[in-house]
Amino acid sequence: MSRKKARFSKSSSLSTVADTAGLPEATASSSEAPRNSSHLTTKKFQDLPISLQLKQRIQHEFMTEVQAVTIGPALAGQDLLVQAKTGTGKTIGFLLPAIEKLFQSSAPRKGTAILVLSPTRELAQQISKEAQTLLPAPQFSIATVIGGTSNPKKDLEKFLESDSVVVVATPGRLHDYFTGERKNEVLAKFTGLQSLILDEVDRLLDGGFARELDGVIKTLPKTQRQTLFFSATISENIKEIAKGYNNGSKYLFISTLKEDEMNTHRHVHQSYIITPFDKHIPTVLALLHLDSVKHALDHVTTSTPSLSPGRLAPTTQSKVMVFFPTARHAGFAAEVLSAESIRRSLPSVFEVHSRISQSKRTKATEAFRDASNAIMLCSDVSARGLDVPGVTLVIQVGLPSSAEQYVHRLGRTARAGAEGQGIIVLDPVEQSFLSSHAMRKITTVTPHMVSSNSHEAKELATYTETYSQHVNAILDTVASRELSTVERAYSAWLGYYKGQAKTTKWSSEQLVEEATRYAKDVLGWKQDLPPPLSPKIIGRMGLKGVKGLNVDRSR
Repeated sequence: MSRKKARFSKSSSLSTVADTAGLPEATASSSEAPRNSSHLTTKKFQDLPISLQLKQRIQHEFMTEVQAVTIGPALAGQDLLVQAKTGTGKTIGFLLPAIEKLFQSSAPRKGTAILVLSPTRELAQQISKEAQTLLPAPQFSIATVIGGTSNPKKDLEKFLESDSVVVVATPGRLHDYFTGERKNEVLAKFTGLQSLILDEVDRLLDGGFARELDGVIKTLPKTQRQTLFFSATISENIKEIAKGYNNGSKYLFISTLKEDEMNTHRHVHQSYIITPFDKHIPTVLALLHLDSVKHALDHVTTSTPSLSPGRLAPTTQSKVMVFFPTARHAGFAAEVLSAESIRRSLPSVFEVHSRISQSKRTKATEAFRDASNAIMLCSDVSARGLDVPGVTLVIQVGLPSSAEQYVHRLGRTARAGAEGQGIIVLDPVEQSFLSSHAMRKITTVTPHMVSSNSHEAKELATYTETYSQHVNAILDTVASRELSTVERAYSAWLGYYKGQAKTTKWSSEQLVEEATRYAKDVLGWKQDLPPPLSPKIIGRMGLKGVKGLNVDRSR
């Protein structure tokens, strides 16, 4: 995870922008998802045993199901492990009890009282905005500690000078603070910590943050604090980790998922396409085109000619999220889709991944959320927790890191009980993932086309071949103009699939051979040797001494 930059924000006045990651409710902002009545109960916030000043700041009358079953035990001081989907109001579910505890505390406040850990920058920002609506300003301030701005030293200085009662952070950046030169000053701010909240625990552990998260939790000063864990999936590993982070004390486990919500395949139509790596991007382009056509049919008259690449109906309702294994993969795909011959056949395309600046990610996310016809290319971590309305299709390209990650991604097109469609595109070597024990326990995925002779299958094959020709013509340009993009995508692919040997069954030598083939066939690499790698990166991947690598000792 890149942590070259950090962001610090401090609230000094009331904000009315709601948390679009965790809430279906609508507030003053026009960009939020509408409040979904299917998740509401008859329980009212005004009936809760909380302070009047907090009641006055709650902008909704009725609680969601998640809020109704978690707020009471949390107000009673119980440590919780809660299974809850995003988009169901869980953010207020954990913020409200923590803030009420702060209001009711008789002890003098020492520094930060509430710490919330989030797997992504965007989700951390959204949680901070929701906290702003519940806390009176200026006497209570909020710090958002994440990557993404230009002056991390200045951000740290501001953090140390502030009197932030709430800190919302990503584990990587906070871990940097906890282990940096001024760690003693940073840790001193947490000696009065009352509430520790881990949101999206499954993603915190699955997104490469496990080491930093463990370091943050174990470094925190020992205080008598309440711990609240929220996660969309609950594995035995998560239960054990929750117990360890809870100092061995007991927690109350609450699952807020109905049976049909735990089995995502019941309301998301899932299918798979098995095709070689070099056909992945053309296949995705064909799927994007066909989804646009599908959702344009209501707007197209019978006299409209057959739509083809380069000619789409102007008023479609196609909104697609495309997930790639790494940020580098998403960035490379964006380069291909930005080519004129491709771009003119598609709606607006946005990138959201860790290799672009925070400001660009925020702008792209907001634009995609507001759009009715758009495509988002993303890595899993960057898009996690974002509540985007109207997503018609989720496409997953390549092997997910786990069955849980596969299901999480599907949830982008099944917000708050809505239906959706998901398609996963895999190389033949990746197909065993679909029949793995972990996947069989969670869901069932069927072939995208049962018959290769069907009209739909022939149409997909035709468009895939058309786009293959476009992509092949583009690769030479991308590889020559964006050499570093190709090299980084190759390195990321090699590193990612090194960790997927359980599925691919590749030896280290086979992995290197396949990576070289990937660089040439998919990325357009033209040189005889594969893209160069530094000895440090090779060692980090555990590939030292493996034949076939291009070792560049000058790097």
